[in-house]
Amino acid sequence: MPRDRVLYPMSLVPWLLDRLAAEGSLALRTGVEVAALDGTGVELADGERLEAGLVVNAAGPWAGELTPGLSIRPRRGHLVITDRYPGLVNAQLVELGYVKSAHQLTAESVAANVQPRATGQLLVGSSRELVGWDPGINRPLLARMLARCRRYVPALAGLSVLRTWVGFRPATPDKLPYIGRMGEHGPWVAAGHEGLGITLATGTARLLVDLVLGRDPLVDPAPYDPTRPLPDAGEEAAS
Repeated sequence: MPRDRVLYPMSLVPWLLDRLAAEGSLALRTGVEVAALDGTGVELADGERLEAGLVVNAAGPWAGELTPGLSIRPRRGHLVITDRYPGLVNAQLVELGYVKSAHQLTAESVAANVQPRATGQLLVGSSRELVGWDPGINRPLLARMLARCRRYVPALAGLSVLRTWVGFRPATPDKLPYIGRMGEHGPWVAAGHEGLGITLATGTARLLVDLVLGRDPLVDPAPYDPTRPLPDAGEEAAS
């Protein structure tokens, strides 16, 4: 995928926040825990309530805990970062089977995804598991993932690994995100993008703004309606 680019979330998010702050349209509060929210406000864990004319639940894999009835599950994934090996891989390498791995809610799956970084390091993935919020490393699954990647890049076998970690993707039963309002009086929702939240952030924001303002959206919002019918557990497992 020679024309693909990778955005680093820890750089992108502050850049977006700085733009909003420069426009005078942002009051940012960090280090606070949200206990609950509804269509008109947010309850903080310390008992304070923040009133608002509009509330958006964009809490990723935690979104379902803040909005009852929103079916989102954490889907654990492993990542590996190597030492610096400039020029070994010059473009992101993704096997065609990645689509099947990403868009089927099986108990476990792996697919080859190798991304070169500007530092010369390689980011190696990926795996997917439905194991709740368990932050541990599944070493047998990690071994499967790395073996899969070595089939496409045999040189990986001789590289030094600096770090291995896991993260949690927000997964929905039908593999589509929630973008819209949760009922007539509930909060607006922008969550459930699995591993594409950063990539689709600005498009999601545009769709949400169109819906809030009553404009004709650029894409049909119906497939992303948070109140849409969802497959039951049996259908989900068979899909």
